Amino acid sequence: MDQDNSPIIGIDLGTTNSVVAAFVNGKVRVLQEEGEAILPSVVGLTIDGKLLVGQAAKNQLAAFPERTIMSVKRRMGEAVQIKLADQEFSPQEISAMILRRLRQRAEKVLETEVTRAVITVPAFFDEDQRQATREAGTLAGLKVERIINEPTAASLVYHSDMSQQRQVIVYDLGGGTFDVSIVRIEGGVIEVLSSKGDTQLGGDDFDELLSKHVSDRFFDQHGIDLISHSKTRWRLMQACERAKCELSTSSVVRISEEFITDVNGQPVSLDVEVTRAEYEELIYGLVERTIACVDEAIRDAGLTTKQLDELILVGGSTRTPLVQRRLREEFHREPLWSVNPDLAVALGAATQGAMQNGKSVGPVLIDIATHTLGVDALSTGSMSRQLIFVPILHRNSPLPAKYEEAFTTVTPDQSRVIINVFQGESRDLNHNRKLGSFTLEGLNKVANADGGILIRFELTLDGVLSVEAVERQSKIATKIKIDNALSRMGVEQSEATGGRLETLFDASDEFLAGWGAAADNSDDADNGHGSNDSTDAASRDDSADGAIVRVDEAGAPSSKIRQLLDKASSLRSKLAVDDADDVDRLVKAIDEAQRANASDKLDELRDELDDLLFYLAE
Repeated sequence: MDQDNSPIIGIDLGTTNSVVAAFVNGKVRVLQEEGEAILPSVVGLTIDGKLLVGQAAKNQLAAFPERTIMSVKRRMGEAVQIKLADQEFSPQEISAMILRRLRQRAEKVLETEVTRAVITVPAFFDEDQRQATREAGTLAGLKVERIINEPTAASLVYHSDMSQQRQVIVYDLGGGTFDVSIVRIEGGVIEVLSSKGDTQLGGDDFDELLSKHVSDRFFDQHGIDLISHSKTRWRLMQACERAKCELSTSSVVRISEEFITDVNGQPVSLDVEVTRAEYEELIYGLVERTIACVDEAIRDAGLTTKQLDELILVGGSTRTPLVQRRLREEFHREPLWSVNPDLAVALGAATQGAMQNGKSVGPVLIDIATHTLGVDALSTGSMSRQLIFVPILHRNSPLPAKYEEAFTTVTPDQSRVIINVFQGESRDLNHNRKLGSFTLEGLNKVANADGGILIRFELTLDGVLSVEAVERQSKIATKIKIDNALSRMGVEQSEATGGRLETLFDASDEFLAGWGAAADNSDDADNGHGSNDSTDAASRDDSADGAIVRVDEAGAPSSKIRQLLDKASSLRSKLAVDDADDVDRLVKAIDEAQRANASDKLDELRDELDDLLFYLAE
């Protein structure tokens, strides 16, 4: 089949469960196998070394935990090896096994070869996690046409009527991650205004808390810790997961597991009753963390709760009654349930895939950057010549995005600059993540004039970041492209990885012969690639050689402060006298802090003004 006309499937690669969907006969629908729409995101190896993916792997979890892996999504982007039986795999390889199984399901239902996909990720996944997801797709034989955010994908399937403007909260609480996005829907366009999230918060954490509670009660009775032993731990976890689901509709459940362990040679069963009230007390703090994220996302969008029209729930964990109750209390909205929360993300991904294939099935999607990107530079106001993070492309910028900033060298005779690319929200480099590094060489003194060096950031719709440094007069330029984590493995390693996975796929009873061998869709990186290493700024060379200075560092307000000052100016005439005086006081204090280059004080004043304007705007 012609690559350009081949189907583009949509995949929700979840922590607990995964789903695949596609555009079929004029409609987007979930692709089922033997009546099942959901594939558990669990991978296992049998005793004879055959690969299991999905329900079969989940079934062996309690009996053979050392041969089974779940929740691998939480390890995406980490440079680690995960032990599975007597072998070790990267998180990307484990995820590729799940993706390959979904690809096989799609080929079986669609009766054609499938090599293209749109894959969703949590909105707050960083660049390493996104690129690891892309790598997993490549290892599964898929060309990843686009990576889109999960709550953004869900919003694509909720609104067929785009005639009226709607401002919507998309609250996505899955098995392992939480995201919230504020989107504006109007005139056939979905625009993401802001996103927040927590990649280590989800239904799995609810299970952990409930399991700990039940284990403690069992310990009080029998003196045995069920969590400390792998086989009893997984039996307990599975029983508590079932109980959690039952508590969504029942006020009390009994958690029972016959002969879960033995005491003094005698078999002992687990039999514990848990009420919904007890369970909600356990998870209350986690639910409140999600509410705090929603509050911050609303503020980042420049809106108030009164300006929001709808609340969309996505993800299986939103079935938890406490979650729904707290959202009603906080936002005075009745949640929307018109689309199955387990399937909405995959349907949205398939919608995006169909649109990229030229089908008219949904609105235009305008997504955003979910993290701030920038470089390190010397602070001109620091006696110790401290390296700081200088944002260039800000969080919540609409995609595709292109921004540039002007810099100068530190010394007149400097012949090169080293550009280190970071992702994060802190001025302190230790709190941010380094993505890559490259060098601009052959500079002459003209580069030392104000604005002599331009650094340009470009981020595409599917998260490919290009960074270019240019000396303005001589046009000397170099760049880095951070677009494919597979390149970090090296060619030999990536080929070996692909070959090992193919051997496993071919030997597995679960995988059909398929529609041909997996294609090698890896892309060559430009002249550099990212790094998974965390950065210790204290250990780096802070000398002038190779460093740069931002041209407006000594006094110009940051983008965020400029936005706040503009907002304060537009709002002031509508305020009461006392409120206007408070705003004037903060604006004056910010001006003084900028002149004194008091960065810590400036951050405090900025946050104070942000808080004040948020509440005054309501």
